[in-house]
Amino acid sequence: MAEKKSILTLNLGSQRVGMARFGISGKGGVLLKDYAFCEMAGDPTADGTRRSSLTEAVKQLTAQFKAAESEVNYAVPGQFLIAKFVKLPPLAEDQVDKIVGFEAQQAVPFPLAETVWDYQLMGKSGGEVEVGIVAIRSEHLSELHGAVEGARLEANLVDGAPVALYNAFRYNYPDAQGCSLLIDLGARTTNLIFIEGHRAFINSFQTGGASITQSIAREMGMDYDAAEGRKVTEGFVNLGGNYADHEDPEVDAMSKVIRNALLKVHGEITRRTNAYRSQQGGSAPSAVYLAGAGASLPYLKEVFEEKLRLPVEYFNPLRNVAVGPRVNPEQVGAEAHTLGELVGLALREMACPMELDLAPVSVKAAKDVGAKKPRLYLAAACLLAGLGSLWVYNNSATSAFARETAKYENEIEKFAKYDEQIKEQEKRQKVEEARADYYTGVINDRSFWVNMMNALNAQFADEKIWITQISMVGPKGEPTVDALFPNAYAYPFSTGAAKAPAAAAAKSSTIPVAALHIGGINRGPGEDVPTLFAKLRENLKDYFEFDTTKTDDDLRNDYVVNQVGSASTKEGYDFQILLPLKRKLEVPAPGIKTKTKTATKK
Repeated sequence: MAEKKSILTLNLGSQRVGMARFGISGKGGVLLKDYAFCEMAGDPTADGTRRSSLTEAVKQLTAQFKAAESEVNYAVPGQFLIAKFVKLPPLAEDQVDKIVGFEAQQAVPFPLAETVWDYQLMGKSGGEVEVGIVAIRSEHLSELHGAVEGARLEANLVDGAPVALYNAFRYNYPDAQGCSLLIDLGARTTNLIFIEGHRAFINSFQTGGASITQSIAREMGMDYDAAEGRKVTEGFVNLGGNYADHEDPEVDAMSKVIRNALLKVHGEITRRTNAYRSQQGGSAPSAVYLAGAGASLPYLKEVFEEKLRLPVEYFNPLRNVAVGPRVNPEQVGAEAHTLGELVGLALREMACPMELDLAPVSVKAAKDVGAKKPRLYLAAACLLAGLGSLWVYNNSATSAFARETAKYENEIEKFAKYDEQIKEQEKRQKVEEARADYYTGVINDRSFWVNMMNALNAQFADEKIWITQISMVGPKGEPTVDALFPNAYAYPFSTGAAKAPAAAAAKSSTIPVAALHIGGINRGPGEDVPTLFAKLRENLKDYFEFDTTKTDDDLRNDYVVNQVGSASTKEGYDFQILLPLKRKLEVPAPGIKTKTKTATKK
């Protein structure tokens, strides 16, 4: 079959970067010509996107494929994405963008101006229109796109990794019946993709292969890289029950650590499956498919079958994809479940169920200019031809030009009276736009604090760590809080005049809130409090901020009181954490009545 086009795809994983080259045959089939992976060392949860390591990995693959200056379809990891699927009443075409934009603002916990987002109409169900909305913060996309540009690649389109997996599943399993659950076990994130006919629902949680490695490192007293190496070479999931222990005690102990870590994953899967059924009206999954590098652990499939009580198999994104002669059949057979995103990105050159593009504004603008080039060239040619005609017939055209000029001057005078009316309407338009922006801000504030508390609650997944108290702390602080966190109190709250007299504070109708004070009990063993604090700082950057000039140890000393060894109850050990708010809050002062005022735009 004659090949029409070569397609380069790139999956920017948190710990593993993949690249592949595909071809599209004359009959529309997809051909995998070559693929490769590049592993990044270190803990993928330690320092955000790890741009330098990511750039080096992309450069290495680009050099291996000799792909510099080539166009690429690339996917961003699921941990940076916000995906929401909503049902809307039947809408006219001119109303879709406006209504979906409003729904996107409700789904995204920060201003849409700070994001790149797109949506897809998924079809109709019961008279309603189902819409999928996917967004990513611009700052995260800029860092990821910088790694692609740093390798001298040109972005053709940008997709979300879970969306690419969904397209690959629909292409390779068109005969799937009922509800299928595709579980993508990545390094930092596990993505759950529910597929039911034309419907889709994507949900992610921050537990993946790195969490398993961290548990191994903690339990066996080794660093992250050593634990990852042992997990890859010797690790497997303990089957439990009456199965015999491994002959090597360390390997056996590691297998039990892996099993315990996967039980948390299973709990999240169960909880989010129930949410899909109750909130989205979906059906219970009848089949489960495993994807991602984290699914390569031996016996993981058998343990999931035991826990989920459903048939489980490895996702094969090459089921309907041809394989070229340069691809090792045995190797690709063993790694096929890790190629889903790369296949889904290649399928974007064909018709796909979800065709989102999260490319930065600069990339879209460049594509628009490129698409218009033929018309610009034609327009330029016509302009030159017109100028030549004017030069040749200059004498006869002079009088005609004068007549036309007089004609249009009369038209200008006729319409001049409308100029002031138009300007007045433009002023009114600006006023109404400002008012709309104000009401949008009010709507966002309505849900900001609820979302913050939900996000905070989601971080306490370890059943051994309990919250017993959450209280608000102002710049002046509570006496007990000042005593517990003396260094944290000095920054970032105080401004040199923070110690206001109590009488002056009493006159104010509101009290500023600058931080949340969390008290709790660590029943152990399990996730320790310093690790919990590091996770809160990493995952809740949208709500809390810390002094970036301080080291991790200094921040723990300033903001964490971990009273290990001095139990105050029989349940465990007390701990306290102070979380400085990124967005400050005003609450009514006790005993002071506040007047209700109509909101006006300042």
